Amino acid sequence: MKILGSAKAYADMVKLWHTLFALPFALSAICLAADSGYFVGVWKFFWIVAAFTAARSTAMGFNRLVDVNIDALNPRTKKRPTVTGAISLADVKFFTAGSAMIFLLSAAMLNRICLLLAPPALLMLLGYSYVKRFSAAAHYVLGCVLALAPIGAWIAVADSFDPRILALGAALLFHISGFDLIYALQDLDFDRENGLYSVPSRFGRKATLALAAISFALAALFLIAVGIAFRLHAPYWCCTALIGAMYAAGEIIFIKFGDAKTQLVFFYENASISGLILLGCAANLICK
Repeated sequence: MKILGSAKAYADMVKLWHTLFALPFALSAICLAADSGYFVGVWKFFWIVAAFTAARSTAMGFNRLVDVNIDALNPRTKKRPTVTGAISLADVKFFTAGSAMIFLLSAAMLNRICLLLAPPALLMLLGYSYVKRFSAAAHYVLGCVLALAPIGAWIAVADSFDPRILALGAALLFHISGFDLIYALQDLDFDRENGLYSVPSRFGRKATLALAAISFALAALFLIAVGIAFRLHAPYWCCTALIGAMYAAGEIIFIKFGDAKTQLVFFYENASISGLILLGCAANLICK
């Protein structure tokens, strides 16, 4: 029971379920690479997933260390394991350092390009935690960091860079940023009171929702660009059309019902859209 409790605490610390937001984009990049003629072996797939998981764990662990005092003050975050003591800060440091080492090892196991790109990517992952202390652009910095996932997955499979994959990275950038803007509305008052920078705290609710809508529109446009660049088939376009409708519906739901629907819009719709992108890219392999 103690082991299960500890595992649950670590899963809560890194928000394991939020993996559903960005991992499908990385898996979609693998599908696109396979569709373009690159071989995806079992071990390469394993190391890609390991790299993604370790990178995300590093970022989340470091964020909990950096924000522990802020989290203790925020009613929404004061029950996090690093605040309650369910996980000691010493253990979080060990977890974060270990995750960073696994990330670098995974990159080395993939190819030389991934290994060379891993250190700067790691710096971006760690640097994000400080952005909200001086810039309201933190939402888009987060999007840029996560956009590395599909780009890195492509490089891992193809052993080279292809500018077409930037469209999928850009789609993830604006997808994540849009949902993060909505999520940040929960902390509007807290951020203002504590001098933290975010779009809601600096520009208010209406501007935040408008910027989220623009971000979703850009995400949809870049998904269209992905379909055109890779010449994808009907299943992908069906998924993309449904995603566009979901973006619009999520924005309308949140405008009408407000924070009461944050969980619905941020988590369920976010994960569903990511899953649809993967479904569309995977289905394209069958429709060749």
